[in-house]
Amino acid sequence: MLQSLTSYLKHIPQLVGVELLLDEGEALTANLAVVKRAGTKVHFVNGEYRLTSLESLSEHMPHGTPVALTIGGKGIIHRALTGAHDGDALKQVLPNAKVDDFYIQKVETEGNTFLSVARKKLVDDLIARMDRQGIKLLGVGLGPFAVTLFGAFVFDGNRDARLLGRHRFVLQAGKPVGYELQPADRHRSAGGVDIAGEQLNEQLVVAFATAFAAISDVTSVQLAILPLQARYEEHRQHWMFKRCGVALIAFFFGLLLVNTFFFMHYSNQIADSGGSDVQAIQREIDALRKQASERETLLGGIWYADAPRWGMAYLADRLAVTVPEGVLLNDLSVYPKDEALSRKQGRPVHTPSMIRIKGTCTDMPLLNGWIKQIRDLSFCQSVKLEQYQFDGREGVGIFGLSLTLQP
Repeated sequence: MLQSLTSYLKHIPQLVGVELLLDEGEALTANLAVVKRAGTKVHFVNGEYRLTSLESLSEHMPHGTPVALTIGGKGIIHRALTGAHDGDALKQVLPNAKVDDFYIQKVETEGNTFLSVARKKLVDDLIARMDRQGIKLLGVGLGPFAVTLFGAFVFDGNRDARLLGRHRFVLQAGKPVGYELQPADRHRSAGGVDIAGEQLNEQLVVAFATAFAAISDVTSVQLAILPLQARYEEHRQHWMFKRCGVALIAFFFGLLLVNTFFFMHYSNQIADSGGSDVQAIQREIDALRKQASERETLLGGIWYADAPRWGMAYLADRLAVTVPEGVLLNDLSVYPKDEALSRKQGRPVHTPSMIRIKGTCTDMPLLNGWIKQIRDLSFCQSVKLEQYQFDGREGVGIFGLSLTLQP
């Protein structure tokens, strides 16, 4: 289930399959088929065949559409083998060849394995040429063997061979057991092929099968070329991101519509409610106003005006700068609470324009000197020593000061 969902989200909606047949010198023949995928269905859109240059190929492709390529013809060797591994199979085809110099592709059919071999330089140079033409390659394969995906439609059990353009498949009981590419100068009229309801010119069958395999995530007919594999996966991730983005937008839009519906529904209920509900809401509003008024009264007890002349942080910082070594502050209360008046009025009442300081000192002369410093501060009107006692066990004096601020 999850794999099917991921495949659907990542699928490429449109792709071009290209069959490139290399001939003598720089000559080549190109056939292309454009396919579209909608959900799990792939449809043939249009095609072109017998194009003779990469420039012409580029001109006939939809702009920006990615391409799956298969290469055949000069420089590509195909063999039908049974049960051989890549290294062993290459030795059977090219006894003195180095595996590192060749791309090797295996396509397994019922009872047979088609081995295709091409020099890496040949394939890499061709990829580079197509990149320069602006052709966005997502994968490369060798030979026409993607058509084996449609064996039930293409191969007839009553024949011993099947021609598709220049491709001749040797058949046995309706299964391909051999293959050869016909010369370019052997012309014959092209027939039609019906593949699951898609009517195709036989010249386009290989290109269509190549595109079908790539757009359906069938990678068995592609070479393991890392840059192209990374580009293919990046392209699929791009489409997954776009589809997820659209899905998220649709989800949040739907959520917004649901939210709007409920808002309108309950707004209408409130509008249609009786007078008792309105009175209950009014009582809640009155209670909130009363609470706000009490808080304003509380704040009004702190100072005379709307805002104090001296900021609390400013006062604390200036006092802290003057504290000498040997004096330790234990408590600094700006606008301290008047306990007696608070009990009398039944609400917190603060003493305006006053600071209370409690702490310890090592000797009395040091404390007297500090008190004199405080009197010289710009915001200080007066300083009074309200408490002093000596703690013999700790060897320090415990003091309490009250500082009156300038109005």
